[in-house]
Amino acid sequence: MENNKKPKISDMIATTLEKVREMASANTIIGEAMTTPEGVTIIPVSKLTCGFGAGGSDYNTRHNSNQVLFGGGGGAGIDLTPISFIIIANGNVEILPAAGTVATPAPETNIISTIDKVVDGLPGIVEKLQAFFAKQKEKKAEQTEE
Repeated sequence: MENNKKPKISDMIATTLEKVREMASANTIIGEAMTTPEGVTIIPVSKLTCGFGAGGSDYNTRHNSNQVLFGGGGGAGIDLTPISFIIIANGNVEILPAAGTVATPAPETNIISTIDKVVDGLPGIVEKLQAFFAKQKEKKAEQTEE
């Protein structure tokens, strides 16, 4: 192979990895901070799992031995699982686990089941957030009374 000719498999792998990098930025793991009207900052934290595979081959044609053909393919899969929320209020930092979160999800977990888990866990998360905000409101009221 000539020095100025890069193998096509390298281009294919580079393109696939670049797309994975675009999807798996640091903002994907530590989400964008949201601030409530009360001044409480909530930052979502997720677990990102990536898989990657590629393969290919150069081969000559039957009828023209000077012509080299390429066949190959590549792919990647990403699973994003919400695991917790970082809550910052009045100088205090608290980590609130997402409802139903496990340390390592089963291998068969896919995006649909992940979305189902998030939707199923929303009432629990909302309750925890409401309790947290109520607690903060009580603290604020106590400080005002003093």
